[in-house]
Amino acid sequence: MSNKEKKLSDKWFDQWVQTDSYLASDNHINRIPLRLTSNNIVIYGEASLSEVLKEFEHEDHHPVTVGGKVPVQLWCNNFIDTDCGPIDNVNPYIEIWYSFPVTPKSSKLDLPYENEYSYNVDAPDTLTWCHRVLCGPAKGGYDLGAIAAIAGGREIWGFPKHPGLADLSFEYPDEETAAFEGSLQGNKVISLKIKRPESIAEHVTADIDLCTPQGACITPKQNPLKASFVAKQTRYQQAFSATMHFFPWDQTTDLLTIYEDETYFGALLKSWEFRPALKMHCSNLKIVAFKPDGWDPDFIG
Repeated sequence: MSNKEKKLSDKWFDQWVQTDSYLASDNHINRIPLRLTSNNIVIYGEASLSEVLKEFEHEDHHPVTVGGKVPVQLWCNNFIDTDCGPIDNVNPYIEIWYSFPVTPKSSKLDLPYENEYSYNVDAPDTLTWCHRVLCGPAKGGYDLGAIAAIAGGREIWGFPKHPGLADLSFEYPDEETAAFEGSLQGNKVISLKIKRPESIAEHVTADIDLCTPQGACITPKQNPLKASFVAKQTRYQQAFSATMHFFPWDQTTDLLTIYEDETYFGALLKSWEFRPALKMHCSNLKIVAFKPDGWDPDFIG
């Protein structure tokens, strides 16, 4: 991997100069801000509020709803290169997570449902809540990226990542199709196949280049009653750049199966009665994750 050209040196990434670093328990140094570039499938849909709330009894926040349903995003990510792993290496890995917007419990928010795009919530004063994450080796068996992503993600940002490596696959079976498969510790998690939106004449394309407000992203608290694999709760900021292609979910061309034998990720999402409504594909996503807000900028050791 080290003799391949790194993908993190371009004008967009160059604006985010290194400010800090963190030596994680896997003995890899994490550059901060952390940079990642990837291909992505994202499925937007609805989940049952009453079921999702079972995860929030100990939290200070409440899921935002759209027409009474929780607008969950299921992200399937094929990271081509990242700062997760040896500094001079190309560090790919594959990851899947689900997230949704939240607000403090004192200011609950229910937005109107207008169409499938309503589940892609863009509302002021909401926080992006990342609830569950699985990481796995890149295609070809390179696992240092995933190992570093688990250790650094958990220790720096408190991402709720399962500590075990998952078996994940992100593929393009043909020019019009994208597919994702996943299992963890021998149990199937998910099977996904979509017709890529950009292959459909009526698709919607959005070019994004944005930086979230300070502290607009948040991770869960530790749950004393469940194995949530959360090290700590943090608030942090991210920046994104991508060309995203959208189209409503089509049951004649798209398939999503969520399995319940694997309890941490798949069974929980399935218990929420998640129903897909909108799909997105992009092949040029760039992400920067800044250090959590809790770090003291004025401390001099």
